[in-house]
Amino acid sequence: MTYSCSDFYDDVMRCLADCGATPDADIPENDVGTASDVAVATIVTMHRASLSANFVRELLGEVGTLGAVAEEHGTEALAFLFYLQAAIFNDTFVEARSNDDSGLLELVRRLPSAATWMKHIQVAQSS
Repeated sequence: MTYSCSDFYDDVMRCLADCGATPDADIPENDVGTASDVAVATIVTMHRASLSANFVRELLGEVGTLGAVAEEHGTEALAFLFYLQAAIFNDTFVEARSNDDSGLLELVRRLPSAATWMKHIQVAQSS
């Protein structure tokens, strides 16, 4: 039995739809080029979601609880960390102040994937 390109296309697109990553309505019929664009965009989004989840996993592995972060760095730090998680997911950045947020920046730098997370933080010099 042979496995054709159309079989591959059908299997991949069905998998993306079945797992909820891509709505059925977004899968074009008989347009492999557009379907490829949809599949790639979906895979990239899934990867970004995985990175975002990994950030939270590493953060909680380091601090234990979000309450511990609030006790040490204040409740504003929690907001910053959630904005950072969103920036990781959206491939954007959050802004930190070098002096005011130094303890929080050190916390992020202690995480195993710090180099990845720091790409999503733009550090501004405090005046």
